[in-house]
Amino acid sequence: MKTLAAAAALFVAVSATAAAAQSDARLTDAQFVKAARCKGLAKSAALGAIDTSALDAVIKANKRARADFVIDRAMNAQDEAQSEANRADDARKAELIAERNGACAAFAS
Repeated sequence: MKTLAAAAALFVAVSATAAAAQSDARLTDAQFVKAARCKGLAKSAALGAIDTSALDAVIKANKRARADFVIDRAMNAQDEAQSEANRADDARKAELIAERNGACAAFAS
């Protein structure tokens, strides 16, 4: 009985560790570019700029050992998102705000 309880406790501990490690997993290149786009949307004064510290941390942590062309794509995506927000009409601004507050929220948590 003690062996079964110890095995169950070990299983729970390993499962919790695996879940924690998975949440800190490295972003794919596509996710990294998307996080940069989200930062551009968050920085846009036209959409109502919000705090980017969480996105900054994600991008900084995932920038290491990333190929230069991926970093360039990410920085271009960030700049393009800000530019798009600055020239968007009201309907498009609403869509961009929904993207920032919806899909982008996963990167900021």
